[in-house]
Amino acid sequence: MIKRSARDILRSVKARLHADSALDARWLLAIALGRDEAVLGHEMIDLTAAQESELAQLIDQRNQGRPISRMRGCREFYSLPFFLNDDTLDPRPDSECLIDEALAYARSLTDDGQALRCLDLGTGTGCLLLSLLHHLPAATGIGVDLAPQAVAQARANAAFLGLSGRARFISSHWLDKIQGRFDVILANPPYIETDAPGLSRDVADHDPALALFAGSDGLDAYRVLLPQMADALSPVGRLFLEIGSEQARPVTELAEAAGLQLCALVPDLSGNNRCLILTKK
Repeated sequence: MIKRSARDILRSVKARLHADSALDARWLLAIALGRDEAVLGHEMIDLTAAQESELAQLIDQRNQGRPISRMRGCREFYSLPFFLNDDTLDPRPDSECLIDEALAYARSLTDDGQALRCLDLGTGTGCLLLSLLHHLPAATGIGVDLAPQAVAQARANAAFLGLSGRARFISSHWLDKIQGRFDVILANPPYIETDAPGLSRDVADHDPALALFAGSDGLDAYRVLLPQMADALSPVGRLFLEIGSEQARPVTELAEAAGLQLCALVPDLSGNNRCLILTKK
């Protein structure tokens, strides 16, 4: 077997990809080699026939729109690894602004999250709740998802991150099985219109529909969720709610009708409206 430079292999992979992405090429080669980290160009590599075949299949999958994170089975979110399955939404950097804001608020109440109770609605991989608890070493939380397999994946991620002792995950339709009040509530409900045009294949073909779509106007989940919030928030509680970039006004109106008031509207890293911070009136 003849060793080849990774740079030459990567150049070949990149040329076969429809999208010109050097990073995709590095990850595809890493997956074929069974590695957890992207390949560096200066390496010398022996590719077996089986690995060559797998690499070709991976290139085909990527050209058909399958995300790298789905091929890896893992996505980094807030600098932590989260494993995926078919019932979990692929975490997006857009959602990290919820953690920035929730952490800042939690720390304004207590430095380490002492005695704070947190709730994550539509938890998926558990990325929101577990990222928050990772940075608040005394806080506890509950993650809720309707899909049992998403709940199982969130529990596995909690175990991997050493957070099982402070995080519980429950299969429930929003707050149906939840009691008590919470100081921090995180929620990333589905908010895409059922017939939304132009949705990328990475999303439409690979994320679960249950986590994406919310009726003809994208607001169905908010209509169910927001009326339950006033009773779920503690006296100092705040809701950190993800929204679509054009939904600030209609969701705020629904929130106000449910007895909540807007504290802030926060953009994501791309400058799009992404997070409503709400409290009880």
